[in-house]
Amino acid sequence: MIIAIDGPAGSGKSTLAVLVAEKLKIHPFNTGMIFRAIAYFLNKKGVDIQDEEKIAKILQSCDILVTFENGQQKVYIDKEDISNYVSLPSVAHLASEYSKLNVVREKVKQIQRKFAKIYDLVVEGRDIGTEIFPDADYKFFVIADIDTRAMRRYETLKNTMSNVDLNKIKEDLKKRDYEDSHREISPLRKADDAIVIDTTNDTVPQSLDKILSFIRR
Repeated sequence: MIIAIDGPAGSGKSTLAVLVAEKLKIHPFNTGMIFRAIAYFLNKKGVDIQDEEKIAKILQSCDILVTFENGQQKVYIDKEDISNYVSLPSVAHLASEYSKLNVVREKVKQIQRKFAKIYDLVVEGRDIGTEIFPDADYKFFVIADIDTRAMRRYETLKNTMSNVDLNKIKEDLKKRDYEDSHREISPLRKADDAIVIDTTNDTVPQSLDKILSFIRR
């Protein structure tokens, strides 16, 4: 079984994916974490984002390992745990840029489809129901207004970073939304048959119940 959960950054899709998977006793798969891990890794190596040939060679030769440890998804690249860096705003911006490259998207798609052959999954991202798993058993598109999303990101980051600026977070989210929805390859959009879940005014349990109610029908 594949459950696809798409939506913009800060909408709550990652949290909901984990909780849905927990309730159904299957694995959650955080697609954004894979993109951010790859972006961090390539940037650390100083790779020119325009050099797709070099990026392709690096991605072909490096070892990307996705694991689930104590209920948390982890990403290791060449044995380095990248998981602690994927929530940084700078890495999120890099991921948006690298995700425009077909070679990067193909690498992530390979990882996703490999897992789908082994496990029942709740997969979240931006093109899961449209491009990666168009025949998913269930498709959801999670949204929330920009102020709510910015505050959620602020609350997450202020515990690990100093001088977090709420207005800057909001502008970054707006920019990310535009880039993700206007990119040529696999843009962020709702699948025609996806169910919209608006989390703006709902608690996490309320949003979770909405998703589970559709699945259990």
